[in-house]
Amino acid sequence: MAHDVLMKMLAPHMIVGLEGPRLAADERRLLAEYPFAGVILFDRNVSDARRLMELTREIRGIFREPRGTVPLIAADHEGGVISVLARAIGVPPTQMAAARTGDRSLCERLFAENARRMRAVGVNMLLGPVADVNSERMNPVIGTRSFGEDTREVSSLVSAAVSAARREGVVTCIKHFPGHGPSSVDSHLALPVLEATLDELRERDVPPFASGIAAGSEAVMIGHIAPRGRSLPATLDPGIIGAVLRGELGFEGVAITDALEMEGVKVAGLVDICSRALEAGNDILLFSKPVGAVVAGLEAEGESPVWAELAARGSAGFLKSSLARVERLLQAASATDREFELPEDPGVYPEIAGKAMRVAGASGGAGVFDPARGFKLAFYSEKGEFDRFPTMSFVARVLKGFFPGGEEGPRSPAPLAASNLEGKVFSYCRESGAPVDVVILLNRRPLAGEVVRELCSGAHVVVVAGWPYAVDFIAPGPMTVVTYGVYDAAAEAVCRIMRLPKSG
Repeated sequence: MAHDVLMKMLAPHMIVGLEGPRLAADERRLLAEYPFAGVILFDRNVSDARRLMELTREIRGIFREPRGTVPLIAADHEGGVISVLARAIGVPPTQMAAARTGDRSLCERLFAENARRMRAVGVNMLLGPVADVNSERMNPVIGTRSFGEDTREVSSLVSAAVSAARREGVVTCIKHFPGHGPSSVDSHLALPVLEATLDELRERDVPPFASGIAAGSEAVMIGHIAPRGRSLPATLDPGIIGAVLRGELGFEGVAITDALEMEGVKVAGLVDICSRALEAGNDILLFSKPVGAVVAGLEAEGESPVWAELAARGSAGFLKSSLARVERLLQAASATDREFELPEDPGVYPEIAGKAMRVAGASGGAGVFDPARGFKLAFYSEKGEFDRFPTMSFVARVLKGFFPGGEEGPRSPAPLAASNLEGKVFSYCRESGAPVDVVILLNRRPLAGEVVRELCSGAHVVVVAGWPYAVDFIAPGPMTVVTYGVYDAAAEAVCRIMRLPKSG
């Protein structure tokens, strides 16, 4: 019974995951029993648009009847590889691709279209835009998720993105406060302790969050990052959430933690982390694991003295103002709840892909795609990334673009200098020992310069689709194409470039 009371106290401050594309019986029971703020969707929850609509309708029904509001149904549908709804609504261009067009109106159209597609399948909260300034090129987790390296440009585009998404009826959550851009460590794996102090972050990294807040962003996600000189992740640091976000920026909306299963915040037991996160000023605790695992994990710590402390403080009303902020967010999501609609601007994705792409080197490199001569094409990415739908879709579209309806040639693994990479090599009428003619780099995480040079050695054409700064390490000679992201429209744009006739 004590657990039940405490879960009902914590649930309004929690967003939880789900197991698959349909609700399990236990999930229906837990969602009905505890008043969670909402759910977060991942690729595991998406098989196609129809089933996703059925899932979100069922979730809405469970929440709406007893509470009078719709739940938050959130997703990291940012663009590129981080597009968890891709199987249902496509893969949008990345934020960096939108920025590289130099056209603010295209950014607005992109986020309006993304929001329409999300709303069409019943998703009402975008965990984005990413407001981080990607000041560290070796950043392993941000990269093309950011609008770029310039604070002023990022600030302008964050404002445009927030405004566009909100106009289309999707609430936004800018992230990862106070700025994950300077990090050289992935907060999924460890706590990044930044070289920058909080004062330095105020100058370079905080302004885009101020712009997003001014544009009306209803929520801010707090990152598991620690500025130099501070020992706690920002998620647990009241001096960052209370003093900077609330005090200096005057933010009155909802503060949301990044996922609490991440290693960057694992400084104590789960119940203790929840308590400390709420005490630091967060309003919503985000969990990526399915709801059953989350509830079981909290209940497993039932003997923790923190449970009793939470109960006592909850009875004293220490979460009253936080709960009011969450309720306002739920009302905002309910106010924008509309009937499902079809997308209205499908041309914006290819337009961004065409305008963002950068091509350098000898245009004659396109001549390697001669079916009579044959060629070898190699894709490289981090291990496991070929299982991601956006990556699989990019590869499939490139292959189809070169030989529509043709047969795939024999595959062979490529020798790699970096153990975290894997390759897929496709040979078309070429002997197995022939060198690779075309290299396509899909990796979104940084590589050492010598690894890039080894992968690209001897290639006539190199396509940099993932980590854009790899282009700085490619030796002169091959034709190079930079797409600023792994997404379908970029793959199709690459095919158009590669199929150009040989010059001269």
